[in-house]
Amino acid sequence: MNSLVLTDSGRKLEKYWQSIRKADEVPRRGDFRLTSDIAPLMPHLVIAELDDNDLVFRLAGSGLTERQGLNITGKRYGDFAEPMQVARAAARIIALHATPCGFVSVHREEYQRGFAADVEVVGFPLRTDNGEGRMLVMVVTPLGTAPYSETGGRPIFMAPASRFEFIDVGQGEPDDNAIVQWAERGALSQGKRAE
Repeated sequence: MNSLVLTDSGRKLEKYWQSIRKADEVPRRGDFRLTSDIAPLMPHLVIAELDDNDLVFRLAGSGLTERQGLNITGKRYGDFAEPMQVARAAARIIALHATPCGFVSVHREEYQRGFAADVEVVGFPLRTDNGEGRMLVMVVTPLGTAPYSETGGRPIFMAPASRFEFIDVGQGEPDDNAIVQWAERGALSQGKRAE
C-alpha cells in the first residue's frame, strides 16, 4: 500500500483496484463489482467519466449526497469547480490512463448549507466496458470540518487541491508539472481564466 494515502478508505480502494487489474492494463468498469471488500466504501465512492473535457459523475455514494446536500450523479465537475481546475482534472485523467497509476489529493468542499470540509480523494482509472472511454473511481473521505466560506451561489464549491500526488502502482507516474502546464496553456487558449 502507498504511504501517500492518509485514510483507510483510500488504502482499501487501492488494494481492491490492484486486485481487479489484469497485468498492466487499466481495469474495465465491469470489473469493478460490489464485493465485501468494497461494500463499506460505497457511501463515499464516486465513478466519473471524461466527456467533452469535463468529468461527468456517473455514480455518487449516499454518504457524499448526505454531506454535500445534493446528489451529484449526472452533474459535471465544471458545475462545482473553476474552468482551470476542470482543465487540470481532464489532463490528469488522460495521464492516469496513459501511465496507469492512481492519485491522492486533498481539497476543500464548501457547502451552501453553511459549512465546509477538507476531503481526501483517492482515485484510480477505469476503462468503459467497450474499452474506448476514460473513467475514474474515487473514494472521497472527509478529514474534518473547516471554517465556512461563501460558495458563490453554488450548492457546492470544490476548491483547488491543496495537495495532489500521483500514486505509482509499478509503471511509474506522469510528470504533473508538465500536465498542469499543458492543461493551463490549452485552457487559456480557449479563453478560460487562471485562478
